[in-house]
Amino acid sequence: MLRIRTSVVLITSLALLGACSNDESNGGTTVASAPETTETTAPLDTTAPATAASTTAAAPTAASTTTVPAEMQPAIWPAADVVLTTPEAAANDFLDKIFGEGPVLGEFMAGDPRSGEFEVFATAEGTPIGEARSVLFVRQLGPDDGWFVLAAASDVATITTPVSIATVPAGMLTVEGLGTGFEATIVVSAFVTGQSGSELDREVTMAGNLGEALPYAVSLDLSAAAPGDVVVLLIRGGTGLETDPGDFAAVPVIIG
Repeated sequence: MLRIRTSVVLITSLALLGACSNDESNGGTTVASAPETTETTAPLDTTAPATAASTTAAAPTAASTTTVPAEMQPAIWPAADVVLTTPEAAANDFLDKIFGEGPVLGEFMAGDPRSGEFEVFATAEGTPIGEARSVLFVRQLGPDDGWFVLAAASDVATITTPVSIATVPAGMLTVEGLGTGFEATIVVSAFVTGQSGSELDREVTMAGNLGEALPYAVSLDLSAAAPGDVVVLLIRGGTGLETDPGDFAAVPVIIG
């Protein structure tokens, strides 16, 4: 049975933001940014119901706002100036650049004519195996109607601090959430959208083991990022297998 139970919350929140960049535009031009909220807004709850209450942390004091400039793409893949014409192209390009050969997509599940989601599976000899490792949320954005990956979500791999699309400083950033991996090993990394081959920082830490999601907290150095950059925060559980991406989640933040 699919473990992902939070896709509706996340895709609704991010789809609304994506709509500000495109769906409410007139003739392809971008309209004003999403309504401003402060860091005290509760984080997007991407944890399982049984664990969310005890593990969700408050947004860091450094993240002063979650307002996104109207000209920016609030997406984790690809870069804003890249146009991919199908949802499969965007999702597969993300998997290829982040994980290489191995993980594959399930069937596209449309949410509306401009958005949808894919489950991601590990493979054995090219065949999908096991339960979904994550769900990728995709949407058409921008004046060229390109497809973008907005985020990735899992019940056992989450990022609760900072909240998705928060504005954060170009410096040290605390990242918290839940994770699980082989021998409890998880990897938390950060890179500018579209530049996965040049990570800003990467930390290996410990969380849960054998599918048990336990809290983690690491500090990532984002000092090499520039103001206005969209930075992807990615957590993935170690597996020891090249064809298995592990349980993973990813959210975008904006460098203020």
